[in-house]
Amino acid sequence: MKEDFLSKLDDGQLKAVTSTNSRILCLAGAGSGKTRVLTTRIFYLIQKFKIRPENILAITFTKAAAREMLLRLSLLGTDIKDLWCRTFHSACYRILREVSNKKEISQNFKVADQITQDKIMKQCIADLQKNRDFAYNLNSFIEENNWTLDLFFEETYKLIKECKSRFISLDDLVEKAKKVRDDEAREFLRLVYLIFKSYQERLKKLNIFDFSDLMNRVIFLLENDKSVSGHYQKRFEFILVDEFQDVNLSQVRLLELLCSAKNNLFVVGDDWQSIYGFRGGDVHHILDFKKVYPDCESIILPYNYRSDGNIVNAASRVIKNNSRQMRKKIKAFHPANGKINIVRAEDKARGDSFVTDTIKKLVLKGIKQKDIMILGRTWRVIDVFLKNLPKLGLKEVRITTVHGAKGQEAKVVFIAGLYKGRGGFPHIKDDYEITREIRETNRNERLEEERRIFYVAMTRAKERLFLITEKDNQSMFVREVSRRYVREINC
Repeated sequence: MKEDFLSKLDDGQLKAVTSTNSRILCLAGAGSGKTRVLTTRIFYLIQKFKIRPENILAITFTKAAAREMLLRLSLLGTDIKDLWCRTFHSACYRILREVSNKKEISQNFKVADQITQDKIMKQCIADLQKNRDFAYNLNSFIEENNWTLDLFFEETYKLIKECKSRFISLDDLVEKAKKVRDDEAREFLRLVYLIFKSYQERLKKLNIFDFSDLMNRVIFLLENDKSVSGHYQKRFEFILVDEFQDVNLSQVRLLELLCSAKNNLFVVGDDWQSIYGFRGGDVHHILDFKKVYPDCESIILPYNYRSDGNIVNAASRVIKNNSRQMRKKIKAFHPANGKINIVRAEDKARGDSFVTDTIKKLVLKGIKQKDIMILGRTWRVIDVFLKNLPKLGLKEVRITTVHGAKGQEAKVVFIAGLYKGRGGFPHIKDDYEITREIRETNRNERLEEERRIFYVAMTRAKERLFLITEKDNQSMFVREVSRRYVREINC
């Protein structure tokens, strides 16, 4: 083992890498080196305890993150050929492939990507519209609720996906529809039921799994076949999970079934960065981890190695306005060299011009364009930069939403659109009344998620941070940034 490798870790990282507790919750703040901890722990298990790579399951949320972990492990000299470092869906795909010949599952099954899922569901709706009653009910519903067909499709797709992640079957949906008092909500659920049924029948006929069914089929096998669950519990002695703050109910259930009392479970995440509630992620899973596993060891990675001290301290103060969180003290490794810039513009146009002009000046001073990032809560507030910057000879490829920037960083970050109201930040879009039978709305929880999104946006910045708002219409989050860390600019 490379003796100097552990010496490069701080105390929190070292504890997370070397702990022998069978249940570990590692709270890794922004810029705390969690990828280093995960890869080093795997390396440590293989080298120190002679754990075979095939007995380790490392779960990530993206293929890019999995590739990054495998690259780092290979650079350490680890044999990664038999190591399972995969996304949840990739792991389920591999399991289903391995058991398909034994469990009457066609080995020729395919997995539908997002484009294919959309195409199949739209075809189902088109075929159902050939039925006069369905077409009449659909058109009446859309007209009476002032929806478009695209909006209906979007809400139907989200609801079906949420039903699957919450294990709500077609029969369950029928029962829910019976209990609904609101006529419009009941009619919507009836329409969704017919589309859901047609969609599932078509998937079965085509021998295709969508991502949700892929996971749920593996969960079903693990729940109902002890030989399958026993096999994988024995294989995966050590299970490590990245970004645990974003797991949903079905992903947690999968982990429970793979992890027996004899397995080791190591989860790493940060409740302050849980921002995927819109796709089923539930921060309560990381908040309640110690309730589920009372004997677990909780380890905090306290240092932010990415951002200027003022950014770290200001962001930490903002996020502490959330009521449901795991209290922790995050320390800045870097000193406080510069103030956060709060830019108060007369209107959006002037704010946009300030961003464009400032970027031009930064580039002239030698800042590379790849070291500059423009973030918005929605594409609506940042589309203007995609159009205008190329006209100025600036090929600015780092313009994205906050969700798109998760896991990234830049020396200079602009957060645009920090104003109140529609399209602003916070951006809370209430569920439609008729969809609440499945998707319950809690406005306070949504506000707290918006604050976490703002925290993630702030902590992408390494050196300089600009918050772009409007005079007399500033976001509540701007007001939560302590004035001791900022300087004000009017334009």
